[in-house]
Amino acid sequence: MTVVITGSIGLVVAGPLGAMAGAVAPHVWRILRHRSEPDPPATLILLLLLVQLRSGLSVLAALIAVSDAIPDYRSLRTVARVARVSGLMSALPYADDDLRPVLAQLARAQRSGASLSGSVRRMLEERLTSDRARRIARARTLPIRLMIPVTLLMLPGLILLLYAPSLLAMFEDLTGVLA
Repeated sequence: MTVVITGSIGLVVAGPLGAMAGAVAPHVWRILRHRSEPDPPATLILLLLLVQLRSGLSVLAALIAVSDAIPDYRSLRTVARVARVSGLMSALPYADDDLRPVLAQLARAQRSGASLSGSVRRMLEERLTSDRARRIARARTLPIRLMIPVTLLMLPGLILLLYAPSLLAMFEDLTGVLA
């Protein structure tokens, strides 16, 4: 039903090309929306870990508290259980790709005696910086990505809106008053 509606709107606004774009738009939107629903980001996990570590909890207690705070993230829950029983290094194989660098850094900091909250804070700052750089790069490509929709959908309507009154007046002058 939405394909028919968006195709009809596209046909009215931009003609046959608009109808094709309008008919394809709901499918593309669904694909893009489902692709952007990942697990909880590592940034959230790092932030919660930092709060727990600064409140005075040990690494394992902080990891368990964070896994309790995010119950839907199964990999984190599994890692917290394995780390509780046999340590952080043995929990690394159970971590997913987002969680593995965080756990490796925590295990190294714990083994070397470095500040855990400092390590987590540095990892969090690195993630936020890279996230911000990625978003800025994506925002810089926005004008290029908007060029096609503006050209295909808005420009024909704008041209029609600007030139239609003068064309109607010209045809009226050429043919005379028909009424």
